[in-house]
Amino acid sequence: MTGRCLPLCIALLGLPGSAVTHAQQTCDRAGNSLSSPNSRFVDEGDGTVTDRNTQLMWMRCAAGQAWAGSRCTGAATLHPWQAGHALAAAINHAGTHFFNDWRVPNLRELASVAELHCNHPRINLDMFPATPSAPFWTSSARVAREQAEAYVLDFDVGAVAAAGKEASHHLRLVRNAP
Repeated sequence: MTGRCLPLCIALLGLPGSAVTHAQQTCDRAGNSLSSPNSRFVDEGDGTVTDRNTQLMWMRCAAGQAWAGSRCTGAATLHPWQAGHALAAAINHAGTHFFNDWRVPNLRELASVAELHCNHPRINLDMFPATPSAPFWTSSARVAREQAEAYVLDFDVGAVAAAGKEASHHLRLVRNAP
């Protein structure tokens, strides 16, 4: 993985893997309002949340985890880029998550749920519990090497990087809200 940053995510850089708890996460709230406060999300009560700002519906758990009432259980799994897209297609075909249009988010979409004032991980753990402090795939392929690399957003350090599509990273699915 190389450390190439995109201008749209420059704000995510500069602050310092496995699932973490609220106790391990650090957030700087002194004089700052959170960039992804709970009030921004509608809890749909089924393991999904809808972002009022972007009108995107997110699975609260990373791929491999299961929603259990108020938390994510199990271990988040790692997937090569193509397998992540195949997993979204399989979930859509099976109809097990209420809708049939889940997909891998693009870089801008995934960056929209990053919590700029928290570290380890850089995400709102109330809305996305047990999120690993690790890179997550986006559907955004690297233009210079479209067949070989795609972008990941690292929720530990908040960096954007290009990764070989054969590498394995975590995955969180999204869909457009109705």
